[in-house]
Amino acid sequence: MATVPSPVAEPQAGISPFGRIIGVFFSPKATFEGIVRKPSWIPPLIVLFLTGMLLNLTLANHANWTEVSRQQIDKNKWVASQIDRLDDSKKAQAFERAAAQAKIFRYVRALIGWPLALLVASVLYFGAYRLIGGARLSFGVAGVIVAFANLPVALKEILGALVTALRDPNAIDPENYIASNPAALMGPDTPTWQMIPLAFLDIFTIWALVLVAVGFAAADPKKLPFGKSLGIAIGVNLSLMAVFTMIAWVFS
Repeated sequence: MATVPSPVAEPQAGISPFGRIIGVFFSPKATFEGIVRKPSWIPPLIVLFLTGMLLNLTLANHANWTEVSRQQIDKNKWVASQIDRLDDSKKAQAFERAAAQAKIFRYVRALIGWPLALLVASVLYFGAYRLIGGARLSFGVAGVIVAFANLPVALKEILGALVTALRDPNAIDPENYIASNPAALMGPDTPTWQMIPLAFLDIFTIWALVLVAVGFAAADPKKLPFGKSLGIAIGVNLSLMAVFTMIAWVFS
């Protein structure tokens, strides 16, 4: 009798780049499992670059940077004391220079903000998950996970650009352009070092943090069960919050 050949399993079709972007929001576990098998940082980086460009250009051209600079200077006691020594005309010039520099910073941030942020975040997460969690993954895979995990922040930037474009320029806070964290509810005279911990409680930032945990758990589920992965991600963010708060307190 002729032997009937057993059927050969067909390889599963890979998810398209667009499917991965959507999947991060609606089916993150399965999506990150696919991302880890075949990583590619280009799709999330393009999305983040475009949304960062949209937000920062909108802020640069709609916010009242003179007023923003005035408020920021008032929060720094040393700089404010130097400005107070000037006459009115020189004060106005100082605020105009600060406003021009702030706008330039936004243009620079539009170009290099996300690439630089992703590089730094990838280094921090890769080191933490390797040293603390014993994760068995490459730096490239860690970078792809971090990039995809930050897509909720891209959604925040799109919403922020829309809100900024429709808002009164005098009411725009470039650091809290939408009320997604408690810092957005504080008054303009609140010290920066007090604002930073509240800013870390941002809905979109927490969403991204959870996705980081999901992504690294998918990369090495034996070494990194989700609970452990989430604990490491929270630890990295708390460390960053402490560092930024301390720096702001020193220079306040």
